[in-house]
Amino acid sequence: MGGRHSRLGAALAAAWEAEVVSARLLDALAECHGDPRARAKLRVLAAFCRAHASRLLARLSALGRGPLPVPRAVEEVTEAELEPLLHREAQFARLSAQRYEGLAQLARQHADLSSAWVCELNRTEELDRAGELALLARGVATQRARAVAGMGGEGWAAPVEP
Repeated sequence: MGGRHSRLGAALAAAWEAEVVSARLLDALAECHGDPRARAKLRVLAAFCRAHASRLLARLSALGRGPLPVPRAVEEVTEAELEPLLHREAQFARLSAQRYEGLAQLARQHADLSSAWVCELNRTEELDRAGELALLARGVATQRARAVAGMGGEGWAAPVEP
């Protein structure tokens, strides 16, 4: 890979690693979640992260980068960690969207419009993922509050705000 693309390639490789780790974490969160609909939603979000990683890997390959080191494994998630990890991952998705915006701009500066397109697509999907994860976290908090109050009740979605 040429010197002019080395910064872009390094940034794409870091984004690829983050997407792989996020996909693993979302799968672990799905395994821990008690609600089948929430588990399904988390698995879909994990699939989106894998799609992001796949697009990034294709761009890295086109730029002559690789092979990449295998990202770290994700530990098993406990029920007590579910809500804070959902909040943390929602925040990380927001930050990733910002990072993708910067990467798209960098790719345009290098006249790499394919990488810019991939980053813009990933940015849009990261913003959607952040919102979905925030709703899931609020749903877990609501369910816990109901359980503590002795109200019981099923459901994973946050209450509708007026």
